[in-house]
Amino acid sequence: MKTIQSTALLIAGLLTSAGSWAAATPAGTDIENTATATYYAAGDSTNALTAQSTFTFKVQELIDVTISSDATESTVTSGETGVVVSYVITNTGNGSEDFTITDVNGTGDDFDLEGISLYYEDNNAGFDGTESTVAADGVINLDAGESVTILAVVNVPATAGDGQSAETTLTAVSNTSGASAAAEGDVLDGVGDDGVDAVIASAGANYQADHTYTVENTTLVRVAKNIIGYEDQFGGDSRIPGATVTYQILVSVYDDVTDLVITDPLPEDVTYEEGTLYYEAADNSGNDISSSGTLLSDDSDTDIGKFEQSADENGRVTVDLGDVDYDSTTLFYTIQFQATIN
Repeated sequence: MKTIQSTALLIAGLLTSAGSWAAATPAGTDIENTATATYYAAGDSTNALTAQSTFTFKVQELIDVTISSDATESTVTSGETGVVVSYVITNTGNGSEDFTITDVNGTGDDFDLEGISLYYEDNNAGFDGTESTVAADGVINLDAGESVTILAVVNVPATAGDGQSAETTLTAVSNTSGASAAAEGDVLDGVGDDGVDAVIASAGANYQADHTYTVENTTLVRVAKNIIGYEDQFGGDSRIPGATVTYQILVSVYDDVTDLVITDPLPEDVTYEEGTLYYEAADNSGNDISSSGTLLSDDSDTDIGKFEQSADENGRVTVDLGDVDYDSTTLFYTIQFQATIN
């Protein structure tokens, strides 16, 4: 590590100008300065004489990066997918630099976001699913002064409760050897552009941007209908006449509600399979609950379920969940039944 005075002064100058990259002299640039003395020898006023001294130094590389975003908070709903936050990452140093970009869940918050993915904003039109993904290792290259817009796309778990929040931290850190462990103002010998020394503008040669996602559910109840399987009479999964369809309904409750009743009229091209109505007070969507759930009778009796053949055009499944008391954690109910394709 350099300790001579001229190096220290150069570092100070680079750090002072770190915020104004547009005027930054490129790393590796030779700056030459010549001092000249002009004089006349005694008794000769005609022939001027000169003496010169030239000093040249190379500009060191300043490693610096910033991240900006148009917002630090987002309002989301439980189970919301494809939530997008836009970040602009800028190389505010004076040399070409590789940075590793990561976006991770915070600690000490209420829940973790799912499926965090990073994309380049290719079309300046926000996220539409056609964007290029950031490489799996998160490495991007930026020339001095260059910026790139990164879109962080996340999913909110259905279990996130109203009023709860999650935090993420987007980090850009220099890949230059030794930079991530260096302190502000440290000089790394010979690792900058053109083999010059590199100066660290901030501890760890990184920048972090935090974002908070807060759940505000405007809908008290959500219902998601799905099919988890088909089974034909030949042991396959073809959707042909005679095949059995297994339907599921996931009910999510985000606040106190009363008289909650789930109804599902059957389409005209299927026939309800008696004795296949199950219920489970949990999110077991996508999984067959005929073993873990409670079998409900098809008749109008003391349990909460029934199938009414005379209701609607082709019969109707009904599950009466009644009054639901919300206790700050999302409540789930999985309902399952089968029908045969006519």
